[in-house]
Amino acid sequence: MGLIFSQLHQTPSNSQERKSPLHLDSPLPSDSSQEKVFAVLADYLSPESPLPLDLAVESLLKLLPASGPDSEEIYRFGEDCFEIAEMSSYKTSAHSRLAQLLEALGLSSQFTWVTNENGRVWRFEPLRLSMHNSYKGPNASNPTHYINYNSFLAHLYSHRIFPTDPTYALWAMRAAFEDDRDSEPAELRSAWVLGAAQWILWNGQGLFQLVMEPALFDVTLETWPALRREQAWGVGRWYEGRGEGGLSLERWRFWRGGFGQVETGVGDGLGDGDADADGGNDGFSEECRVVAGRARELMEGFERNMRF
Repeated sequence: MGLIFSQLHQTPSNSQERKSPLHLDSPLPSDSSQEKVFAVLADYLSPESPLPLDLAVESLLKLLPASGPDSEEIYRFGEDCFEIAEMSSYKTSAHSRLAQLLEALGLSSQFTWVTNENGRVWRFEPLRLSMHNSYKGPNASNPTHYINYNSFLAHLYSHRIFPTDPTYALWAMRAAFEDDRDSEPAELRSAWVLGAAQWILWNGQGLFQLVMEPALFDVTLETWPALRREQAWGVGRWYEGRGEGGLSLERWRFWRGGFGQVETGVGDGLGDGDADADGGNDGFSEECRVVAGRARELMEGFERNMRF
């Protein structure tokens, strides 16, 4: 695991003093490479006088090892990126800027390699491992981490950091609208829905393209090991008997209906879609209702304007 984000002491990465929201001391020596990497990230993400993208890329490539994309330092860099993302609100530009930075870094051989079998280029395999390691549901102590995590993932997939794969988006939707959450507190139920909404806000158009054109997938259900297929793209309790797993227009509409019910508080429960479903829908936060309404509007717009 990399340096804890809250421990970072803001150290300018060049001679020009820069403002940053990060002020706490780091336990690492000020001249350590990891401290310097964090300083560049802090400067780049600073809301005031941010470090330009090209300078951030140049600085990071000098600090990170050229020994290969599977080095320990590259792995720690990915861990740190996810830590920063989970601490940064989805309402800011931090996730978009981090994704832009990673997209630019991915052009370097320090982050990519070519497979011998088919010449395919793979980027950020250690980052993909960090993504998997960071996957967990919201917890009562800090449910916003889950929301911000999904926002960051949606930005990463929007920027094509990873091959086109709907798995994480599908998991977020299933967790919000197909799994039984009736016994959970309202704060957690709101976090599940807000996490799912991030995929519509930041990658909804791309996700709907996959609904309509499954051939666009780089990763398909058949690429998953047989024993894990149901776990990967299977349906949750409230969707059982309504359709198959994976992405479909019917399932898309089911999720859209779930957002609509959270927004209005009208209906028999989450995941209603075009038909009734069980479960409650009360107790969602005002933020959750507003964002759910935005997600519903976007989903309706994609369906209305992207089908020919």
